[in-house]
Amino acid sequence: MAGTQHASVTGMDERTLGRIDLILFDADYRDAKAALEDSWRVAVMASDPRTRAAHERARAAAVGAANHRRDPTAPRIPTSTGLHRAALGVALIAGVVAVALLTTPKTSALALQNAMLPVGLLATLAVGLLYWLEPRRANGSLWGSRVPAVIHLAFGGMWLLAGAGAVAFRWGEVGTFAALPAIAGLTLLGCAGLAALLLGERALRADRSGRQTGIARLTGDLIDQRDAVPVFDALDRWWSTAGPEAMQRSAARVLAVRCEVLARLKAGKLITEPQQRAAARAAEPEKWTERRR
Repeated sequence: MAGTQHASVTGMDERTLGRIDLILFDADYRDAKAALEDSWRVAVMASDPRTRAAHERARAAAVGAANHRRDPTAPRIPTSTGLHRAALGVALIAGVVAVALLTTPKTSALALQNAMLPVGLLATLAVGLLYWLEPRRANGSLWGSRVPAVIHLAFGGMWLLAGAGAVAFRWGEVGTFAALPAIAGLTLLGCAGLAALLLGERALRADRSGRQTGIARLTGDLIDQRDAVPVFDALDRWWSTAGPEAMQRSAARVLAVRCEVLARLKAGKLITEPQQRAAARAAEPEKWTERRR
């Protein structure tokens, strides 16, 4: 969304600004009215990351209950925690290091025959983590749309090209008696590359579904979209408690965060300056409900 990454207008800390930007990036507002209505919810969730996590759990529980009514054997709705985001970081680092180890010059202290097995293991670890995280990436709970399917395709392509380059230009460096570990590493690297490409193709379909952003993310995990009404009703009940509690606990902070939200909506040209000033005068929304537009 245009308007993110702008300087704070209230001296807000960088972590809070980052949470605001992350939420607004995937908001997909239809018009100014939708953006203004959602500014209260964004402010509450950005002011305290625990509230945003609680909202995600409430969403998953409501969708899971609706799915269970349709099919008692329906799988649990995946949600993301700090552990899953840390695992994503490990996967990205392992994938990059796997390529870096194969692009070292011949004069490097790490010989190709010694690097191949660690490279294959790192690539296997990376693709395994990405496969495990895919349901969470696909439904937007991992990091919204900021983790696109192209990541899988890029890793798959890089691993296969790096492996092919090692065989074509440097395989002569591998000694006869050290060939088995090198071949094992190369095999693992090739399998990881193919698996990443297959995972990327599946991930592309998830990205095209549009259920990582906007309203679609709230109900994207439903077996039957006709169950959207009870899901929104359940989230309305959650907000009717969570919203007033947030205002009672730290109204000043929520209001300050909302000022930042409104400033970013204006910077993104979603609302006008008069709309921003008028909205900033409100002390609390008339009613706390889930977003529907």
